[in-house]
Amino acid sequence: MENNRSCNEIVSVPFKYSMQKKTKKLSGSEKFSHMGDGGVSVLDFWQYGFSNLNSNILRGVLAEFIVESALKDSTEIDVRNPWGDYDVLAPNGKRVEVKSCSYIQDWEQSKHSRIVWAGLKAKNLFWSSAVGMPSVEPADYKADVYVLTLLKHQDSETLNILDLDQWCFWVLSREQIKELSKNGGSISLVALQKKGILPVEFGKVREEVERII
Repeated sequence: MENNRSCNEIVSVPFKYSMQKKTKKLSGSEKFSHMGDGGVSVLDFWQYGFSNLNSNILRGVLAEFIVESALKDSTEIDVRNPWGDYDVLAPNGKRVEVKSCSYIQDWEQSKHSRIVWAGLKAKNLFWSSAVGMPSVEPADYKADVYVLTLLKHQDSETLNILDLDQWCFWVLSREQIKELSKNGGSISLVALQKKGILPVEFGKVREEVERII
């Protein structure tokens, strides 16, 4: 079999155009092949690479999952698409962008982080070598609804990122984001507070998203 060739027997084959392969959800029990006795599972990899949920790499993905969980049943949540123009498609068809901030980072700090949600505007992300050059259109607001999430807990000793009482959520329309950020790409917590815009708890996120027309 070709898959069993040694690394010294790599044979080039003609490339055939193919669409992006659809990703299937993994259970964690899947095993790596040809690793000897016992084997290593996908769960082993997840524990190795993704146990620190408060890392800057993972917290944003976790925030997207939390918001999607607020909007859908777990059976309705598909595999995340990192290349979309928005993060979550709500059941009512609204495009939702999720941004995440935290006072506490996963490195040593001398003070709490300043809360600023960035990346509110984006360029067209889809591109493939088969289609051609990426879009040169200027960055713009791509979503209908923006959910600004904050891991608000400020004590590193008792921080529990899985405790949703330690999170809060601002749910804003595209028009509100554009006005509050002055058509910019970021917005601060201070700016929201000055306008008297209050957050909601996890259980109110769906209601707030559905409220926005």
